[in-house]
Amino acid sequence: MPKKYTFVLILSLSFYFYNLAATSILAADIPSFPSCVNPQGTVKANYTDGTHGIAGSNSTFQGSDAVYTLSENTLMQCFCAADGSGIQTNWWNVSSLSQNEIDLLVNSGWTYIPNGALWGLDNAPYLTQNSNFSCKSSSTTNSSSGGSTDQVAGISFDAGQVLGLASTGNLQSILSLFTLGVLSFVLGSKLSKPKKRNAKKSR
Repeated sequence: MPKKYTFVLILSLSFYFYNLAATSILAADIPSFPSCVNPQGTVKANYTDGTHGIAGSNSTFQGSDAVYTLSENTLMQCFCAADGSGIQTNWWNVSSLSQNEIDLLVNSGWTYIPNGALWGLDNAPYLTQNSNFSCKSSSTTNSSSGGSTDQVAGISFDAGQVLGLASTGNLQSILSLFTLGVLSFVLGSKLSKPKKRNAKKSR
């Protein structure tokens, strides 16, 4: 195999296995978060109306907003606009992570917040990740009382509408596709290379 192909192959495999090892280690440490469809934890803040900010966005949003404490290092923010569109923000205190680990997570789609105190949280660095959900409510009639009560209905969490990239899968997929592309190119070049034949002239 020509030296240039060997170099490209080694470089590609190095990228792939480095990313695979890094994301495998981080995947085990990333905390799990419930969805705002079924909020859990302790209510830290609850606003029925007002103007709110969403981490990772420069816009302001009008609607209700609730923040739930899930653990010592994780919180969940559930925002619901008047039109029923919701945004869930997962907050993760990453003061225990190294800068290298934080950089890997940021590269895979998390948003870095240097100081959570600016958002009413601890004075510590945080990583956030957003996702969309529907929080529309509908009115149902209670036949026994003849009245109507409002209940949360039609709530759905759409994993395909994640605002941030997947925690680790997107970067790994890109590098995997790149590696496979290089390997295919090298293999194709090798197979398509004409073989030398020692043809003997017949007399």
